[in-house]
Amino acid sequence: MANNNTRLKRKADEIRNWLLERAVFMPDLGDALTELCERIVAAGVPIARSATVVQLLNASTQAVGREWHLGGKTIERLFPYGAQSDRSYERSPYAQAHRTGEWVEIRPMAVSPDAYGVVPELKAGGFTHYVCIPLSFSNGRKRNGLTFATKHPSGFSAVDFAFLRSLVPAIRSVMEIRAGERILDEILQTYVGGDPHKRILAGDIHRGKVTRIKSALLFSDLRGFTNLSMILPEEDITDLLNRYFDCVVPEVEQRGGEVLKFIGDGVLAIFQEHEGHTIGACTQALAAAKASLARIARANMLGSLPAPLIAGIALHYGEAAYGNVGSGQRLDFTVIGRDVNIANRITRLNEKLGQPILMSQAFASQLKVGAQHLGEFEFKGVPGEHALLKPLQDEEIARS
Repeated sequence: MANNNTRLKRKADEIRNWLLERAVFMPDLGDALTELCERIVAAGVPIARSATVVQLLNASTQAVGREWHLGGKTIERLFPYGAQSDRSYERSPYAQAHRTGEWVEIRPMAVSPDAYGVVPELKAGGFTHYVCIPLSFSNGRKRNGLTFATKHPSGFSAVDFAFLRSLVPAIRSVMEIRAGERILDEILQTYVGGDPHKRILAGDIHRGKVTRIKSALLFSDLRGFTNLSMILPEEDITDLLNRYFDCVVPEVEQRGGEVLKFIGDGVLAIFQEHEGHTIGACTQALAAAKASLARIARANMLGSLPAPLIAGIALHYGEAAYGNVGSGQRLDFTVIGRDVNIANRITRLNEKLGQPILMSQAFASQLKVGAQHLGEFEFKGVPGEHALLKPLQDEEIARS
């Protein structure tokens, strides 16, 4: 018995060292959970199922779960915000573990199937003993957890529990470190966009530094927003803006574009050149503009909006200049420059010219499809006159 305890202690030390020295650096946490469980089994603790849940700070997902079964790989599951996820959580052992701060033990074969939502699954899988372990992180986020289950006829022994308890602090540390990295990454991506957030995490945080990127620029503006904001309740205005953004943002992202800024009721997006493929960037930007307007038209037809959506989209080709601007410790990673201003100014003419899409000459010249010249126009604050064009409709192209 003493020799077995010594062996288990040595195995636990080895697993803890592996967790803190190697697992914390593994790129895929699913692989880390798989290897952890395989090491626990090799040590003699008969786990056949394990799962983790980590609370996130994400615009659409409140938690991420991973589940491992003996002989298989770990699968990942996301838990979106909503009533269904909330109900599942309240019926889970995690809810009780978080309320009490204690381990929750279940003997699936000896409890009612209604005791917890997971019980029928455990019964069907032949599991005899299950434990849910609450994990509180140092940042105050408490809705995290870890579970183990076994099919051993006698369940987990006291020695098995002691072994698992000795691993929990190291497991929690690894989960917290990696969760913190993910949360930081996702928050930055949510608020500043894909490419800017990578630049920030790479150390591009010095005030005044500017990075120039050649790209197609798309600027979408919601018409009549100021008037609507004066007559509609704030809740309706928020809903209207979100529904409008839902029409534009997915179409941009599906075509390789990136939304850099929400400027009030405006959307500024770029489609970067890749190895000098200017035509591809401009073609995708035009396709995104047309698809966005089609979505807006469908949303208006459904008639469920607080007010009709009417948008104007400007397309320009030039440079997007990223820059850190601000004062002291408060900076904004923003996009600036002459071409951004031009794209903004073009949207001021969509309504005046009665055109949902306007293109600059610089943009239109990169396309293989036809365009109609609308004239030369002055832009406020921008010297000279500038040609504006509209894309031809399919029937117009067929006639040309």
